[in-house]
Amino acid sequence: MRRARRIAIALALCAAAAARGENDKLERGAPADASLEERLEAKARTIPGTQARYVFAGFLQLDGLWTRRALAGEEKDAFITSAIPFGSADSDARLNGRASQANAILHWGELRAHAQADLFKYEEGAQVNFTQFVARYGEWLTVGKTYSTFMDDEGWPTTLDYNGPSGAVFARQLVLRGSVPLGKRLRIEAALEDPQAEEAERPDLAARLRFAGERAHAQLGVLSRSATYAGRAVDGWGVSVSAGLGIGEDDRLLAQWTQGEGIARYFNDGLSSIGAVFEAGSGTLEPLKVTGMYLYYERKWAARWSTTAGVSELRTNSEGRRPADDLKRVQYASANLVHRLATDLYLGAEVLWGTAQRQDGAQASDSRVQLTARYLVY
Repeated sequence: MRRARRIAIALALCAAAAARGENDKLERGAPADASLEERLEAKARTIPGTQARYVFAGFLQLDGLWTRRALAGEEKDAFITSAIPFGSADSDARLNGRASQANAILHWGELRAHAQADLFKYEEGAQVNFTQFVARYGEWLTVGKTYSTFMDDEGWPTTLDYNGPSGAVFARQLVLRGSVPLGKRLRIEAALEDPQAEEAERPDLAARLRFAGERAHAQLGVLSRSATYAGRAVDGWGVSVSAGLGIGEDDRLLAQWTQGEGIARYFNDGLSSIGAVFEAGSGTLEPLKVTGMYLYYERKWAARWSTTAGVSELRTNSEGRRPADDLKRVQYASANLVHRLATDLYLGAEVLWGTAQRQDGAQASDSRVQLTARYLVY
């Protein structure tokens, strides 16, 4: 039963529902209610002749989106603030189920394997997208595609919008990570990670020191990378500080601040595709300096009602070294209300607002209303 419970907990992290309940961790989009563990445990099965346990679970999600000004580019199903149009744009209404998710979990002794997929390949449209394919041995080794070590994956705000806060660190990639406990609540982790660059001198190096208490957690993450652009090597670094604090019986306050050079792709809405700028005076290629942050509050109004609201910002600090029409800063804000209509059915509404500012000072804003229905399947 203990193994089945562990499987259920893992699924609670991955196939989570659309509103926060008790004793949960966060997944992109939303976490699970407290009773999901027991319900998933009952569905776990044993491979005949072994002690291996497995379970399949996920959710079907339907999103109705109305955007005041249609976002630029091909991707319009997520609210990406860097795609806010600066010229005239008509309103946009759409219906999609791309955030629907499928999970498979296998637990065999100290080995846990997890495969996860949705339909959000961004510019490629509604295609199967393997967001995680990872194996973990005990508490000390992780191998495969999963969340970056530089990210605070347990501190992700539960937005209904698939993309989420612009200034948050969010990356899923190939990792080889080791973890060592330093005490009952303190742990240090270090990893080699896929740099996801056309050329790279070496893997990205990421590490984090994490404190996990009963009512609060805090994390310090560091990152080092070296990529090659136009035949020139550019070194990058990053520092990220994040925390989650339980308030009252069920509420949480979430905050993150991140700064670095050449790490734009680690942000949820990078302002530059290459993370570097050309220094006209010296003729050198310099890493793009970026700073991101968010502040969110999760409020549980009643047993079946909850709200997540907050703000986020991402900005560059490379003044005067980028073209006038490049983005300098983006801001993102959202607030939602989610209702658990039935045990496995969640309904929610969210209002989103964003602004974008270019290097030449021009600004543009946009807003969206999203209606979401999510049904758990397991």
